[in-house]
Amino acid sequence: MGDEIKSTLEIVMEKVEKIGKASKEELKAVKLREETQKVVGKFLRGEVTDLGEAIQEFLKDKSSEEKKEVFKTVVKVLLKNIVLPYTSYQLEDVKRAVDGLAQAFSKAPEILRLCEELKKLLETYFEHKEKIKEELLKRFSAGVEALEQALSDQMGTEVKINIEEHPQFKEEWGKIKEQLDREYGRQLDYIKNLFEKLVA
Repeated sequence: MGDEIKSTLEIVMEKVEKIGKASKEELKAVKLREETQKVVGKFLRGEVTDLGEAIQEFLKDKSSEEKKEVFKTVVKVLLKNIVLPYTSYQLEDVKRAVDGLAQAFSKAPEILRLCEELKKLLETYFEHKEKIKEELLKRFSAGVEALEQALSDQMGTEVKINIEEHPQFKEEWGKIKEQLDREYGRQLDYIKNLFEKLVA
């Protein structure tokens, strides 16, 4: 643990030292990335409705080299927000990040196709996961109902068991979800890599 803290501290110190020695160009690039992240952040939080417009506005006085850096940062930030969704709320957030990519690259048909593919993959994963979980819950509920009845009779009061908290359910669902995440995660990583290559 002590070594980990030391190495983290060393990394921080190296960065601080580097900033002190950083050229004007490097500092300018860092500032540009931070400003780009703020624009994307506003979109993700719903403060900006059209990321494409916001970026075009931001790029007005930028050089072609700066524009390239801005688009790289946009892709990096949005891809970081695109993960396999566990809840319906997370699915909406993830789809918003995909919409951001589509808006930022609205003039590039190959990117728009990739965005559609990405959205379809995320929705399919979520639906597939929910369907399997529902089937598993149904399978377990029959046995749990019998156990609830037996416990209720024994204790003289109604007993309810949360199936999702049942150790056997948790174990089986954990294995299934891990396999699903691995399978869909590979496809997600593949598409994300394509995006990164397009702006490299």
